[in-house]
Amino acid sequence: MNTIVKREMIFDNIKVESKEKTEAIRIISHLCARKNMAYELKLIDAFRRRENLDSTGFGGGIAMPHARIRGLSDPVFAVVRFAWPVEWEALDGKPVDLAVVAITPEEPEKKSHLPTLALLARKLMNEDFVYNLKHCTDGNQLYYYMLQEMK
Repeated sequence: MNTIVKREMIFDNIKVESKEKTEAIRIISHLCARKNMAYELKLIDAFRRRENLDSTGFGGGIAMPHARIRGLSDPVFAVVRFAWPVEWEALDGKPVDLAVVAITPEEPEKKSHLPTLALLARKLMNEDFVYNLKHCTDGNQLYYYMLQEMK
């Protein structure tokens, strides 16, 4: 299986000026869209719709924002570590300083990403994984840790 971890999708020390979830979602969408404004707007809308259903804040300073996008051929995964915590309405009521992002195809026939999403969700419930992830010192260490863990 090819890795879902791509170096260009690891973002470290990202500043969210307002410290609010809506601003964080806008920034995450911008980073993941890679300068494609139409795609960025789709992402913002999809992430916000998902957050309106229920917060994706896991607790322990981690969120897993995810969205389904029509026409997407392959899943996109990103890790975004914020420069300072963002209010996210997490399960434990604590702010989030790290978001593990999943953007997947909306089409029902494209479900090959589901085992990877399940693996990612299980990892985020593992205290050792979260501790080690949050204690990476920079973007390179985040990348190599995720590369090692998401086999």
